[in-house]
Amino acid sequence: MIKTKQNLKKLFVLCFLTMASLPLLAQFVTPDDESFAKSYAKKYKDDDVLCKTAYHFYTFDKGKNSLGDKVIEIQEESEYEFLSLKKYAGITHAEFYNKFIEINNFKKANKYNKKYITIDKSGIDRSVTNDGIFFDDSRVRYFPIRFNDIGALTKVNVKKTYSDGRYFTRFFFQNEYPMLENVYEFKVPEWVDVDFKSLNFKDQSIEATKVKKGSYTIYKFSVQNIEAEKSEYRQIGRAFTAPHVVIQIKSFTASGETIKAFEKVDDVYNWNNRLYNMASNDKTKLQPMVTQLTKGKANDIEKIKSIYYWVQDNIRYIAYEDGYSGYIPSSVQEVFSKKYGDCKGMANLLTEMLLLAGYDAHFTWIGTNSIPYSQTLAALCVNNHAICTLYLNGKTYFLDGTENYEPFGENAFRIQGKEAMVSKGKTFEIIKVPEAIAADNLISTKADFVLSDNILKGKAKVLITGNNRAGFHQSYQTLPTKSKKEFLNDYLEFGNDNLEATNIVTSDLSNRDLPITINGDIDLSNNVNTIGGNKYVSIDFFPKTLDRFIPDEKRLKGYDIDDVLKFEDELSLTIPNTKTFIDKPDDLNINTEGYEFKGAYIVTGNKIVLKKSLTLKKSIVDKKDLKTWTKFIEDIKDFNKYFLSITNK
Repeated sequence: MIKTKQNLKKLFVLCFLTMASLPLLAQFVTPDDESFAKSYAKKYKDDDVLCKTAYHFYTFDKGKNSLGDKVIEIQEESEYEFLSLKKYAGITHAEFYNKFIEINNFKKANKYNKKYITIDKSGIDRSVTNDGIFFDDSRVRYFPIRFNDIGALTKVNVKKTYSDGRYFTRFFFQNEYPMLENVYEFKVPEWVDVDFKSLNFKDQSIEATKVKKGSYTIYKFSVQNIEAEKSEYRQIGRAFTAPHVVIQIKSFTASGETIKAFEKVDDVYNWNNRLYNMASNDKTKLQPMVTQLTKGKANDIEKIKSIYYWVQDNIRYIAYEDGYSGYIPSSVQEVFSKKYGDCKGMANLLTEMLLLAGYDAHFTWIGTNSIPYSQTLAALCVNNHAICTLYLNGKTYFLDGTENYEPFGENAFRIQGKEAMVSKGKTFEIIKVPEAIAADNLISTKADFVLSDNILKGKAKVLITGNNRAGFHQSYQTLPTKSKKEFLNDYLEFGNDNLEATNIVTSDLSNRDLPITINGDIDLSNNVNTIGGNKYVSIDFFPKTLDRFIPDEKRLKGYDIDDVLKFEDELSLTIPNTKTFIDKPDDLNINTEGYEFKGAYIVTGNKIVLKKSLTLKKSIVDKKDLKTWTKFIEDIKDFNKYFLSITNK
């Protein structure tokens, strides 16, 4: 159910190449349009194109889906008017569709003087499939739009049909370009019971109205002067911060019959479970493998691990999207024989294998932490992932077959704290996945250095636990042998160009249950400087990964660090008895609600020990906290770059 962003990246590259090959068409710009564009070019200096107006109008009709059910069809008519803010500007307007969405009309018109003339009635059609998807019904039609002057205007008109209103779940107001006005209007007949849930509207100038007109109710949402949505490194998920509306069709009347859609959570479960039961599982082919995997295992935990890890290691995750079929898990026999599946297929296989082994396992729907919704919201946008829930000896375990090298009993951060909808036949249970604390994801470093003349050498050991351990394995295990050695060296060199690691020894990296340890010899001689008879030495370092989390002045959103973490370091330096330390930096202690740092140098005779810890207690750095966060990182950076002064006694 979860797709990567590679699809969009490929589309943007394709659009760029297409635009580059198109001839420039003369668009005769009126003085008023040119003046209007120049006035807004000053406001939106970083943008090439402005959307003057975007209007979306929706109507409701009755239909049938491919399963033979009576459903709500939704018709959309939209119009966009784009204005060039710069000479030779360009933009791509894309419309995505699949087996639930049909594009009925798609045309582009350029403005010449005061009249719009249609120049394209189809656009370019492409599949959105990439190498990580073995079937995907998602396609895109798009117009590469080029402007030859400031003030040039283009209109795009779209007509779409959504064949099942259940899958038209939400809409957002912001786009990749600034907009002067964006309007969504719904003409809802009285035979449809629909609810529009407004999210993140606080502090937003969005006007929402509801007007009764005869046998229809008109719902209208409009917003003016919207900044462009910019993509930023590790930004917080759009649904957490951006204003949007979730559409919940509760029920409708057809031929005198009231047909339930999604009024309650039970309705969502019944729909999900119906599709799950259409998987047509044949478990007979699984039994020999289950018997083989559990044979000779000492206890239940060892048997479960054997099955769980086999699925992680032998079934390749590849996404699958194909209308209703994309919501029906692939059968266990298909996933088992082909050795690949999406999250639903892998969860289905893992659940059935554990059931065959005699365990209380259940197929489970869940939303990852990329979306904010609770299971109490009766809409399909709540869940975008599938796992297996296991009950054993009074404990509950959440098993995700798509998470390679995730140890039994631990959960990937992306599902921690999320509500899981656990299938129990005709009923279900909603359970919250436990949240980890920072100490559960510890990276500990211990190093001891000895200075002799200008040679600074020592030994170092790194300990990796929790999600950091799974992340390590996911990166390391697929590397060729030569690259594995370089990868291990990088871990002991801490991103410090002046440090060289050799003689690496590790714990058993074939066992994902063990904490990871990496030991080696360290040469830090390049960090020794001699000035006027004194030596200046640095044994500390600033993690390069933290550099990526220092916002510039244009940063618009907060950060999603995507985990809670703790780093603990103890680094010592021993100098000759004839030498002494001149000074050391002041201790640094910073403690906030979301993050904490402690650092101190302790001198005992001819030995100095640096003890420091960095704790990220929350995975989210809100936009309002960016200034405090920036100072926090900069203070750590200043502390880390200190050079110790050493002189003769």
